[in-house]
Amino acid sequence: MNGLFLAIDWKLTAFAILGGLGIFLYGINLMSDSLKKIAGSKLRQFLENATNTPLKGIFVGLLITAIIQSSSATTAIVVGLVRAGLMTLPQAVGVIFGANIGTTVTSFIIALKIGDYAFPIMFVGSVMIFFFHKKRVKEFGRAILGFGMLFFGLETMGDALKQLVQLPEFTNAIQQVADYPILGVVVGVLTTAVIQSSSATIGILEQLYATGGVPLIGAIAVVLGDNIGTTVTSIMAAAGGTAAAKRTALTHVLFNLFGTVLFLIFLTPYYHLISYIGSHIIPDYETNMLTISLSHILFNLINVFIMYWFIKQLVWLVTKLIPAKGEIAVQEVVLEEHLIDSSPDLALENAKLAISNMGSVAQVMFDYTVKFTFQGDAKIKELGLQCEELLDVMDDKIHAYLVKIGANDIGNNQIQELAKDIDTITDLERIGDHLTNLLEFFEERQANKMELYPVAKDELTELFDLLKKSLTQTLEAYKTQNKELAMEVNVREDLIDKLCKRFRKNHINRINDKTCQETEAGFYVDILSNMERLGDHCNNIVINILTDSYTHDDTFF
Repeated sequence: MNGLFLAIDWKLTAFAILGGLGIFLYGINLMSDSLKKIAGSKLRQFLENATNTPLKGIFVGLLITAIIQSSSATTAIVVGLVRAGLMTLPQAVGVIFGANIGTTVTSFIIALKIGDYAFPIMFVGSVMIFFFHKKRVKEFGRAILGFGMLFFGLETMGDALKQLVQLPEFTNAIQQVADYPILGVVVGVLTTAVIQSSSATIGILEQLYATGGVPLIGAIAVVLGDNIGTTVTSIMAAAGGTAAAKRTALTHVLFNLFGTVLFLIFLTPYYHLISYIGSHIIPDYETNMLTISLSHILFNLINVFIMYWFIKQLVWLVTKLIPAKGEIAVQEVVLEEHLIDSSPDLALENAKLAISNMGSVAQVMFDYTVKFTFQGDAKIKELGLQCEELLDVMDDKIHAYLVKIGANDIGNNQIQELAKDIDTITDLERIGDHLTNLLEFFEERQANKMELYPVAKDELTELFDLLKKSLTQTLEAYKTQNKELAMEVNVREDLIDKLCKRFRKNHINRINDKTCQETEAGFYVDILSNMERLGDHCNNIVINILTDSYTHDDTFF
């Protein structure tokens, strides 16, 4: 055993590497989370409005990921928009491509060697957090503190790694990566999968490269592996999710897998290309961290350029590989902004299509709620809650569109229709809220092993059947403006109210007779109240169909 091995304080070195990695990971997460909060809901709106083509999607994905420093966050927003029918899969693919380029900004920032200024950066961030009262200033302070911690963690790791690089055993092990690039890819995949951050893996790699501990061709191989490893996060996020979520994750995987395989085949020419460019524009490129950043950026740029021409084929492939079986099927309805000024009447018709689409989601959520009530399948509950998320997104989107129409100089009839439509989307969103309450009530009942009393089960079945008929007729009446159907719903509303009152009384009698547990009292009463509200909101919608002028009773708002 050589003297150098014995001279190294292994305890201190291990602690420095692990501690530095911990500080780096916390710093980058703190920075990313704070930047997301600063950007707020505008991110989603920006994505919705600026990604009507895949090419625009690439630029938007690049910009947003560069700002919030998280390709995973960008992908998560995209999944929600695809699921809501507000973004097509080809548009989402464009954003994912852009996010892969945007995430390389982190490796570039790390390579700038700002570590010498880590302490003053953290000081500035801390001052903003502790001495300012405005929430936005505090969030900026957290972002700056995270930025400083990122570099402090890297410096701490780098100092410890310099000692390891001097060991012949370490050098020999690293040399294997250069001799067998596939090992480098495996190292990159596993490291990134474990750490859950490609930025962290790239940061460690850049520190090693700067010490001369890893040759360039081996480092490039690790970078290729990082790009596969980073897809693990999206795979985990999509696990158990909808087909749209899984397709988005698979798109990410296939994109990076294709790039890695292609570049691995042409690794030697790519290595010479990086060496040539680096030798001309990067000082001491053989130990400069910017060289690793260059290989990372160029990989993603070339990969995006190649895959851009195969977006249709990629969409076709992921759709075939992951069919939507039993999932929420939401038609794509594009709210055409240009119609608002040119033809308000057509814009209102466009909005009505989107509202009908929203009603379809509410109907699917109702079916999931009924199934969960009597079957208790956690997967069904999850699908139901996803419907509620879609209803919220649709409510925001359609409401904003209707408000823009109303800002124009429109006639009285159009104003009446617009007001009715705003009420309708509000009622549909509230239907989602009450269905969510029912899902949560029945989840809690199942967690407490509270089975439905047979008579109560029959009562709920009767109510669900009536509500299903009312909801179906309400949506059909809205689409066709059929007043006969609307009147049937209006008449049935009185029956639903009477049944809810009778079933409450029956339940109280069961408690008095000791035929069911007292602990069930609150649960069952709340369940009946929410079911009664479902009927109320269906009735709200049909009242607007039955009346020519806008006279909405706001009792249930």
